[in-house]
Amino acid sequence: TAWAVQPPPATGNAATAAASEMPELTDRVIVKYRNAANASQVDPATLAKAQMAGNRSGVRLSHQRARGDGNHVLRMDKRLTVDQARTLAQAIQSGDSNVEYAEPDRIMRIQLVQNDPSYASQWHYYETAGGLTAPTAWDKSTGAGITVAVIDTGYRPHADLVANIVPGYDFIGDTFVSNDGNGRDADALDPGDAVAANECGGTHAAQSSSWHGTHVAGTIAAVTNNAVGVAGVAYGAKVMPVRVLGKCGGYTSDIADAITWASGGTVSGVTATATPARVLNLSLGGSGACDTTTQTAINGARSRGTVVVVAAGNSNADAANYSPASCSGVITVAAVGRTGGRAYYSNYGASVEVAA
Repeated sequence: TAWAVQPPPATGNAATAAASEMPELTDRVIVKYRNAANASQVDPATLAKAQMAGNRSGVRLSHQRARGDGNHVLRMDKRLTVDQARTLAQAIQSGDSNVEYAEPDRIMRIQLVQNDPSYASQWHYYETAGGLTAPTAWDKSTGAGITVAVIDTGYRPHADLVANIVPGYDFIGDTFVSNDGNGRDADALDPGDAVAANECGGTHAAQSSSWHGTHVAGTIAAVTNNAVGVAGVAYGAKVMPVRVLGKCGGYTSDIADAITWASGGTVSGVTATATPARVLNLSLGGSGACDTTTQTAINGARSRGTVVVVAAGNSNADAANYSPASCSGVITVAAVGRTGGRAYYSNYGASVEVAA
């Protein structure tokens, strides 16, 4: 089927579980300069000011790439915690009056679905308590004429999905994260995101490939009434796979570019899409409130008439403390269980607009 079914989280000693989680680390910061709107590089004297702040924090900074509109990604020679990177970003901003803002280029990760043993029967489509009442909705619309951008790990050419795929893009520039041997290109196929133990920094367990983007794409628009696999919620829609997550997750700066591009905006060095998405789906997230880079990209997408739908998160916590769940102007979606009550793992709170 087009569902990449994941087992429920393992139970056991809480300390052991916490130690196996990937730590919140990053080796990048995003800096918005007031006078570098169209520059592909940062002026050496300007870069030197940032590097001085980096030296005081014990890291060496180099220019990674320009994002456009004065946004630049600076790379450190080692990973810092997000809090340490935030302190560095504040030092960069305070040390240069030409900096409009600076913030960590945080790593976002997939939000895996926790599955009921009867998940394959798709009770969530038709049951009264916890279901979508999808058959009634299908009498009104199947999503025909709508393109949904799945901003995720990419996709596999699955037999129950491929007929509903339109051309996407791979926005992962870091070859370690991309795991496909190259940087950004028009090939959004998912080569897998498996990692060995501790490969992402700190202490964490090994993880198999999630194939998460294919799972999400199948949920949205698996081909239906074809006697194969499962039904999609909006099976008349088309899916645009946009790859931003790979080994160890994905950078905020890449995700922001994907939001801009998929909604019909301009990203430096990338050919504009011929099929701008009406809906963006981001089943991903990380801890911490919405950052400026992500919010700016979302604002741009909405200005182009695009609806942005994001996961509340699966940490059993207030979604206000997660991004992009806490961003303004998005539809934040939490999860319910089969009885219709909040799923035990789902985030919650005033940031949530829809539970399903």
